Amino acid sequence: MSSTLAITRQTLRGMLRSRVVLVLLGVLVIAACWLPLTVRGDGTLTGMIRLQLTYPLGIGMFLLTLATLWAGCSGIAGEAETKTLHLLLVKPVGRFRIWLGKWFALLLINAVCLTIIAGAVGIGLQWQLRSRNFPASALDEARATTLAALQTLPPVQPDITAPVQQAYEQWLAQTPNAQEIPASVILPAIRRTVLARAFSVPPNDALTLHYPLARHPTAPYLAVQWRGESSVPGSVEINATVELRIGHQTFKRPIRTIPGSLQTIVFENLPAADQATLMFHNHGSHQNATLFFDPTDGLLLRQPVGRFATNYLHALIQMFARLALFAAIGLTLGTFFSRPVAGFLALVLVLILQLSGFITAAAQVDRATFIENVAQFGATAHTHDDSHPAPAPTLAARATAAVLYYTYRGTWLALRPLLTDRTLDDLSTGTHIPLRQVCKNLAQQALLFPLILGLLATAVLKKREWGQPALT
Repeated sequence: MSSTLAITRQTLRGMLRSRVVLVLLGVLVIAACWLPLTVRGDGTLTGMIRLQLTYPLGIGMFLLTLATLWAGCSGIAGEAETKTLHLLLVKPVGRFRIWLGKWFALLLINAVCLTIIAGAVGIGLQWQLRSRNFPASALDEARATTLAALQTLPPVQPDITAPVQQAYEQWLAQTPNAQEIPASVILPAIRRTVLARAFSVPPNDALTLHYPLARHPTAPYLAVQWRGESSVPGSVEINATVELRIGHQTFKRPIRTIPGSLQTIVFENLPAADQATLMFHNHGSHQNATLFFDPTDGLLLRQPVGRFATNYLHALIQMFARLALFAAIGLTLGTFFSRPVAGFLALVLVLILQLSGFITAAAQVDRATFIENVAQFGATAHTHDDSHPAPAPTLAARATAAVLYYTYRGTWLALRPLLTDRTLDDLSTGTHIPLRQVCKNLAQQALLFPLILGLLATAVLKKREWGQPALT
């Protein structure tokens, strides 16, 4: 272990001598303190809090990711170019200890940088809350909905098996050549249509949903969050009433909802219960608009199950675990390839991460639907006459769509721990980050995956002839 720590100290001294760490710290402090002051929010307290959290931490995390990958690639490939690695390899030090010592150095640098930027963000947020004259009611609502740790409770989904089957049978009876279209293609569309109809609220009607509650809330209140769409285009205010039933008590709140906007109200001093019933009454507007809610997150209950400070700490731990994995990836790329090639592959990884939302969404679509929709683009790309039906997709178009599907799916499966990160989104919206999730990510991204990468790099360090040119 002493040899590993010696390599760690040597790597840290090399970084400090190159002044890379000092420059990185300066850029991070500027990003944490100056950037939020230059970006204009939406004028609300909630918007200001989210801006103060997401912009500095997001930019800081992006810079740390780039610096970590670059430092990891240079940690071994760069020393191999300058021949300093050869001096280390001839010593009686295990190859894994060499890799581990450099990884520890990157972990320490990331821990220091992340602590500094997290402290700057916390101080800046406190200063903004105290320096601006926000109303006390707005501060209380922000502490209950944003500066909190809320468990999101989706509604119990209705059983739509019978309506879907009935709609499918009607479609078979009314559609010519219906048997030529696979059921795996049409049934998901019918399910989405039936489910959307179940979560719609016509004028002078109500939508009733049931929610299971957490057993041990930290405060006796619930936040109702919704975002609906209107059947009438444009921003039309709709008069409505939110009715919450818990146990034998009923709480009502008249509201004016604007379709397309995320809105939240808080019900306080609620009794303890295992289940809640929510009724959303649409009293209509002068245009008699129907409201549509997304079945998964259009109408949610949010229950406090922790404190914001604990949630903030959990978010920082997950960010640190992610940086630990990036450090391992950078060091392993530097072991396998020369520094230019390793740096190029690191940039490709960063580009893939920037497209993570698109890749994840494409990978979640089932194969038949993806191929059917994507192949249709090739068939209609040169069709400008709407009076004639579009030609059927060619075999080449379907083959290309299948290749794209498996490419997106394979990328998502291979990089899933890196593509499905919602830490900053959860933190800025007051969503609870459970300790079980933190421990899982810490075990995977800071222990298991780096260990696998370290063993692969160790095998290369043992077998590769370092006097020869690196793989390019």
